[in-house]
Formats: sequence, C-alpha cells, structure tokens
Amino acid sequence: MSDKASVSGSASNPDIAAQLASLAPLLGRPIAFHRRLVDVTASVKAALLLSQMLYWVRHGHDGWFYKTAAQWLAETGLSVHEQTSARRRLRECAILTEQRLGMPAKLHFRIEKDTLAALLVKQQGAPPARIDWNDRATVTRLLGAALPYRARLAAIAGGVHAALLLSHTLALLRRESPGAGEVRRRLAQWSEAIGFTRREQEAARRALRSAGLWEERTTGSPARLAVRLRLDVLQARLSASGEAPPRVQETPANALPDPAVTTGQAGGGEAQPMHVSANLVLPKAPFQFRQKRHARFAESAIFDEAAYITLLTIKNRLQPPQGASTCHDAGGSPGGGGDLILPERLPPEEHAQALALVQPHPERAQALLDELAGRLEAKAVHTSALGYLRGLVKRAQAGTFVPELGLGVAAARQKRHQEQGLLEQQRAEARRQADERASPDYQAKAQARRAELQRVLDSLSCKRLRGGTA
Repeated sequence: MSDKASVSGSASNPDIAAQLASLAPLLGRPIAFHRRLVDVTASVKAALLLSQMLYWVRHGHDGWFYKTAAQWLAETGLSVHEQTSARRRLRECAILTEQRLGMPAKLHFRIEKDTLAALLVKQQGAPPARIDWNDRATVTRLLGAALPYRARLAAIAGGVHAALLLSHTLALLRRESPGAGEVRRRLAQWSEAIGFTRREQEAARRALRSAGLWEERTTGSPARLAVRLRLDVLQARLSASGEAPPRVQETPANALPDPAVTTGQAGGGEAQPMHVSANLVLPKAPFQFRQKRHARFAESAIFDEAAYITLLTIKNRLQPPQGASTCHDAGGSPGGGGDLILPERLPPEEHAQALALVQPHPERAQALLDELAGRLEAKAVHTSALGYLRGLVKRAQAGTFVPELGLGVAAARQKRHQEQGLLEQQRAEARRQADERASPDYQAKAQARRAELQRVLDSLSCKRLRGGTA
C-alpha cells in the first residue's frame, strides 16, 4: 500500500468541493512555511517566524527592517510570548540580529543570510558554498518546498501548532482526497510533514478535536490515522470571527516566488507591510540616537491588547501626588470624562476637546490619552497636543495604533494604585492594633503577662542566691 493517502472512490464529492471553494476567501492568503527551517532551528514556531521574515527579505529588503509585534501576530498568529521565544531561538542560532534604532527607538531586525545558508547547506549534507540570494532557482532548492499556512486559523484552532496541522490537512484534502473527504497518513508522516515532535502533534490533534474541527480514526495495517475535517464547523467559525482579510498588495516586480504559495493570489489577505528605512541598508548597524527614558519594558514594540485593556479598567485608581504624575482624572475637569485620566501637561482649556476626540473610541480612549501623556512627558510633541492626539485617533481608526510610551504611563499608574492599596492596608492594620492595645481586656492580659514574667524572674534570682550561699 502506498504511503500517500488512499482515497475511496474516484469521483469528486461536489459537497466537499463546494465547501472548500467557499472556505477559500474566508481563510485569506496563505504564507509559506519552510519545513527545512525546523531542522535548522529545532523549533516549529521559530521556523514559522523565520519563514515570514524571509518572505520580506526575499522581496527586496536586504537590510534592517522593523515590524511591530501586532503585525507579526496578524501575519503569523504567534502571540507576543511566542514571538519572544522564537526570536530568542533565532538569536541563539546566530540567524537573527536585533537592534533598537530611530527615535523613538523601535526594534529592528536583520537576517544573517550567510549564516542561514551555511546551516541549510550543512543540514542537507552538501559541501560548503556561498549562496547568492538573488538566484531564485538556488534559493528555492535551498529552502525546499513550502507548506501553505493560514494565520487566521490560529485563533480558531487553539494555537499555531494546531493551525499548522489544520492548514496542512486542508491542503492535502484539496489536492488528494476531494472524493472521500478523508485523509490517511501514518502518524510519523503527520509529524514529519511539519516537523512536530510526538507531543506537539498529539497536542495539536487534541486542540483540533476540542474545537470540534477534527475527527480521526485508526485504520489499516500498518496502522494509519484517517482524518475527516468538519468543514461546516470551520466555515461557521471563520464567518463568526469577523470580516474577510483585506486585499493582498501587489507583489514587487523583483520578488522571488515562494515555492508552494502563489504570491499574487487574488482575493487573499495580508497583514500590514514591513516598514523599512532607506538609511538602514548598511553592513553594520548605525549609531542609535534615541530619547532618554526609563526602559520600563524590554520590548517597546510588544503590545498585548487584552492585558493592556485589563490594566486600563482598574476601577479604584490612585490619584498621583502633586508634581509627580503625568495624568489626572478628567472627572473634575469641565466636561469631565468620568474614569478617563487626562495628561497632566495638557492645558485645562483643552480638556473638553481632548475628550471629544477620543469619545468615538471608548475601548481605546484611555490608551490614546496615555500615549499622549507619555509623549508630552518625553517632550516628543513639537506641535499642539490636540493636533498630536488627533493624529493618534486617526491611527486608531485605521487600525495601526500601537501604544508605546503609553504603556509606561499606565504601568506607573497601576504601580501607584498598588502602593496606595498596600499603604492603606498597613494603616488599617496599625489602627486595628492600636485599638486592640487600648481595650481593657488587652490591658488586663498584658498586665497579667508582665506579672507572670516578673514572678519567673524573681524565682530565678532566688535559685541563684541559694546556689551561691551553698
């Protein structure tokens, strides 16, 4: 029996074919996942992040570039924590170099292509050779065939590993098994195709079963895993998760095509493009000019929106001490904003206008005000404060707003709140102890303990005296 999927029935099932066709616009444009990079990095998630970095590098950006954590999340489905771990792994392999550049400082990346090429050549057992990354045929042979990966599935499937397995199974179903609607592979083949360890494969299958997207059974000898996907459930989840991804941008004329993914696919989706500074295409990183501020966060580009919103919705916030804070409550200003906290450096006559600007975005209003407060504190606003806030609001409307200095403002406010809460607890405990000591019962017990202690001391003194006399 062949190792490829065995299909019962040669005719294509029109229902499955129609479901696959209707899923295509909901899934969005796939990105190329290079399986060989898993062997080089020993990490599926690091290989996924590196695959997407290579997509940008191979499209003409041969130098330093930067993307925010929110953009990496949209393109790969990797969370902030997963991105940090993947980047650490790439740095350990000497494949990725990072540098903070610009003002305000942003985290930039550079792929060490010579090191990566040497690792790939060594992994394939070929003699060492210098690789020309402008040679499409050579690079394609070096990276090998790529698997199509749908980043939109990460939130639905329960993680990147499950999304990779689901993306691979969808590709197999579309290519090999449209008639039976079932894909059969040995367990080792499921792992080898993506680079999973046994535990990673089992965890991915378990997540897909829990999500109701995956049905499996063991069949044949040697044993094979037969998988059937719940395409109707997947379509419903994708439809409920939001709108279809935006239209893919035009691919540059000098772009290198990905081996298994059509780069100009219509009707697909792609995250925001990479930002590249023209003066960063240098053999060495330029000197960093950046403002002086406390490095309160290890990664200024990292943004965890859920955690940030939780941080902003603390009900009992501490009012900052006079002259030591960057914000104050808008509730006491004209046209007050309730729980919103306005920057301290914002003139009082501009409070009402600032609140009116952020009013259309209640879920991000405090984040916008905190970012303005951080910029004003760092003296990075060279125009009017309201004009700068208006620009932040426009970015929020376009979906490109990612707070940076505002994170520090919110964290400082939370820290003051925690310190004030601790201080209040200490004061309450001190008052309780003082009241307890002043009570008659406590005084009587204390007097009894002192009397008992005095009797013990007198008894010990008498024993010493008798011993000395003897």
